[in-house]
Amino acid sequence: MTVTRDLVVEMSGLNKWYGEHHALRDVSLGLAAGEKIVLCGPSGSGKSTLIRCINGLEAFHEGDLIVCGTRLDGTQDSLTAVRRKAGMVFQNFNLFPHLTVLENLTLGAVYARGEPQDRAIERAHGLLARVQLTSQTLKFPGQLSGGQRQRVAIARALMLEPEVMLFDEPTSALDPEMVHEVLDVMEELAVSGQAMIVVTHEMGFARSVADLVVFMDQGEIVEAARPEIFFDAPATARAKAFVGQISHAT
Repeated sequence: MTVTRDLVVEMSGLNKWYGEHHALRDVSLGLAAGEKIVLCGPSGSGKSTLIRCINGLEAFHEGDLIVCGTRLDGTQDSLTAVRRKAGMVFQNFNLFPHLTVLENLTLGAVYARGEPQDRAIERAHGLLARVQLTSQTLKFPGQLSGGQRQRVAIARALMLEPEVMLFDEPTSALDPEMVHEVLDVMEELAVSGQAMIVVTHEMGFARSVADLVVFMDQGEIVEAARPEIFFDAPATARAKAFVGQISHAT
């Protein structure tokens, strides 16, 4: 498969099963440099499975997936290459609890990438300023709020200088008052031109930031459209029902 349109992620005919459960059904999708895609849909629709496949955390069984110029073929070399260029932010932060905020950021850069420690520390301070956490560098994750921990996780992912950032429901574990501080950082990233794929239930974020909203249900892409089209004039019955539930809830 030829990579076209300066795509940083390109997938074609992705299928995945968990036993007899068909988790992903012939999923094809492309993300261009600087583009923002939001994946939405009901729980169990395959959104998180798809984004975990992109980072090699889940294996797919059929199809083709190219991430940042590397075809994921199940080899360790392909996994390593992809994870050096694709930053991942998880629902539950996944920070090292025994390391300070600064150490969480610099560990991978120094030991996995061989970056000089002073250079890694300098970059880490810059990223912590970007996510408004300069006063928290010497604290441990357990001393931070959920919103602060998630912002540390975003800064840590940015230490990779990624071509694409992947977010798997980054606000779903947060108290409501902390959601906005994480979304503000993500919106700033989007404005800066960072390519992003975001699994989220925050439809206000999707409407304001996404270039493309992708609605999934039962493992397949049901609809993909620009946000103003998806939210105002969804084309399929399943998407209409989903948007209607959102409108009713808000």
